[in-house]
Amino acid sequence: MKRIASAGLLVTAVLGFAAPVSQGATFAYSFTTNTGYTGAGEFSYDAATAPAVIVESGSGPTTSLLSLSLAVFSPSSTLLDSGSSVINSVSSSPYLGFEYDTATLALSLLDNNTTSSGNDLSYFVSNYVDPANAPVTPGSTTFNLFSTTRSTNTAVFLGSASQIVVTPVPEPATTTAAGMAFLAVGGLLRRRWRALSTG
Repeated sequence: MKRIASAGLLVTAVLGFAAPVSQGATFAYSFTTNTGYTGAGEFSYDAATAPAVIVESGSGPTTSLLSLSLAVFSPSSTLLDSGSSVINSVSSSPYLGFEYDTATLALSLLDNNTTSSGNDLSYFVSNYVDPANAPVTPGSTTFNLFSTTRSTNTAVFLGSASQIVVTPVPEPATTTAAGMAFLAVGGLLRRRWRALSTG
């Protein structure tokens, strides 16, 4: 019984230690347009300091976002391009637009692109512009996907999505620590079982 109690303490200690290792919260997001294109990416923020609603815009240091990426796929699921607008709390995009409610997991505003890939042909998704690429009140239109050619400064509308789905990504440190703790408990219980069955 002492070993089982010790195992419980070990689990508590390991999980308690793992939680403060990172206060970063990471989320995956995805959308599918009415024409079959898909987009997916991740964003992260410091959960300890972020406000209830995270709002970011433009280039330079961000207030809450640590990272923001985007990958765009063709209707046949071929990767077309990928890039990161925010890396280490710095936005490289003058067009960045982002509004996220941490309580409801609602990504209500997004203007994000893949131009950091350096490719002449890149992609952006935005509900700051309509399908004709004309500026509108942010959020008053669907999430519109465009391809854009840097050398000619042209954009082509590819389709729209009515919503973006956001899902939490488990922290690797917490997952690893929990796995180690459960293995340790399993090992102690196995020894205990052996001792009882041979004794």
